[in-house]
Amino acid sequence: MKQGAHPHEKPHHPHWPLETLLFAFVLALGWRSVHAPETWIHLKTGAKILAEHALPRTDPFGCGASGGAWTTDSWLFDAVAAWLDALGGVKAVVLLKSVAAAAAFALLLPVNHGSPLAAASLLALGACAGWTGLVETPAVFDLLYFALFIRLLRPRHRFRLWQGAAAAALTALWANTHGASSLLALWLVGLKVFKASLRTAARERLGYWATLGACVLTLAWNPLGWAVLGRTFADATTVVGGWPADWLSLYTLFAVAGLASSWYTLQQEFVTTVAATTVIALSFVLPGLRPLAILAACPVIALALGHWLKPRSDTWPRVMRWAVFAGLLLAGYQHFVAAPLSRSRGYGAPILGGAAHYLKSNGVRGRMFNEPETGAELIGLSERPVFVDARPGVYPAAFKREAAAWPRLFRQLDMVYRFDYAVVHNHRAGAPARIIDEDPNWVLGYADDRALVYLKKVGENAWLVSSQPPRLVSPNRMYPSDLDALLADKRKAGKVLEELDRWLVQAPDSVQALIWKAYALGRLGLSDKADRHLELARERPRLRRDPELKAAYAYALEARGRAPEAREAYLSALDSARRLGETRAEAEILPRLAAVQRALGNEAAAREAEVMAKALPAPVEPEE
Repeated sequence: MKQGAHPHEKPHHPHWPLETLLFAFVLALGWRSVHAPETWIHLKTGAKILAEHALPRTDPFGCGASGGAWTTDSWLFDAVAAWLDALGGVKAVVLLKSVAAAAAFALLLPVNHGSPLAAASLLALGACAGWTGLVETPAVFDLLYFALFIRLLRPRHRFRLWQGAAAAALTALWANTHGASSLLALWLVGLKVFKASLRTAARERLGYWATLGACVLTLAWNPLGWAVLGRTFADATTVVGGWPADWLSLYTLFAVAGLASSWYTLQQEFVTTVAATTVIALSFVLPGLRPLAILAACPVIALALGHWLKPRSDTWPRVMRWAVFAGLLLAGYQHFVAAPLSRSRGYGAPILGGAAHYLKSNGVRGRMFNEPETGAELIGLSERPVFVDARPGVYPAAFKREAAAWPRLFRQLDMVYRFDYAVVHNHRAGAPARIIDEDPNWVLGYADDRALVYLKKVGENAWLVSSQPPRLVSPNRMYPSDLDALLADKRKAGKVLEELDRWLVQAPDSVQALIWKAYALGRLGLSDKADRHLELARERPRLRRDPELKAAYAYALEARGRAPEAREAYLSALDSARRLGETRAEAEILPRLAAVQRALGNEAAAREAEVMAKALPAPVEPEE
């Protein structure tokens, strides 16, 4: 199983056992990856295409603010994903995505300078660095098509007719799977044409020019025709799913290393090098291209390493050691990415299921308000016209800014659009829904750990409002301290417990309701029952993933006099908030952590927490 060095100009070192292991590693990575809310829209679009055998020409999901005209440039992905979802559910779609990503990384392994183990390690790290792109959206196929073009155009041998046919077919597939990125296919073939024009026989140059012409023609072989070019990179302006895209990340390391490596590989690997540098440069201004940029950088870096690393024979013991390395890398990914993030939101991890069920079972009608980030899931779960969603270019920019600024502008928006009900995230940090709580025209109809549903007292749902008892408790708070005044009044204490019980009946999986019930029981001196409710809350998996729930749990422990346990819970909540980038939650957790540390006699730790709280940046409010 040994391989010697290959001194020819175009290094190509296949290593099937290692490629199989790399494929399995990225497949497992994709299987345990995060999910994106955008997938819901692709599935609904695909189901509509399969049912009507035509692309939508008007927006079937919005309630008019989108302007009406809308269609998709990824109809093939949408239809296949919808078919798989109907056939095998979430697992079938996740498997499709995982296979596409795994094939992309495995295809680039042979592009190295004689050290497949080093190249495999680089690609495995790249797959982890590009985790934001391992989601069930059309963009994941950009990875596969890019890798296929690199493999197709790299070899330096006589032009074959099948190469031109394969390039044209791949271009057509790219244009129909993800038209927004399909211009890259023409760019890659154009690079090959330019390179061939420098020192290739006239007959071969003609073949490559003919290939470029065929690719130009097949690019328009999609339902949108040439209009697909007008959508170029339209969905790459933001990271898919809205996941964190910090500059201080592995992406930056790969981007810088890729650009530096191009200095060494440009003459040797013109097409691969220029293609990689182009994608990397675009990714600086188009964050959605960052996963593709990482993949593109990997072969260039692997080839550049050949200037310093000697080719090594790949023995079975070395391959087995690499498998152990991959296993440890996968475990690290599971701990730092999959565990805290994969069940946070998006397709495969719905967070608005309870709210959607409430709307349907109670016959809630009329015009809905929702946040931009919840639109995709509401489209997928409730099949109701949404007020707004995150599709790029569908809604006017000013309209989306106003919708995002709803914690300040809800009353003005309501005056203009006359909502009948509202579905918003149950973000407790900062109490963004306070503006609706304090509006006398609205009442809370449903609450769980993830969502709040408000109903207008007059209009379409007035009958439902009148059938529900008035609420004393607002879940739109980080800590249950608002219960103190109610529990101090003996006439209201019993009603508070009854309302908490109704909350648990309405949302039986709600951890927040359990914690608030435990806090109330503790305040009323029912210690055994309070501790039992806290035990039940601790057993819920959601408590381990949600920093706000962890903080509320810590607060209840603190109220019970269990300061050491409360400190650990606050620290865990703080860690989760940092991973999710929730600075508002951090800002509310740190003062409580400081108070507990001081109560335990840890003055230095208390001061450190206070300093960290002051160092937090002020929350960025959406522009009006």
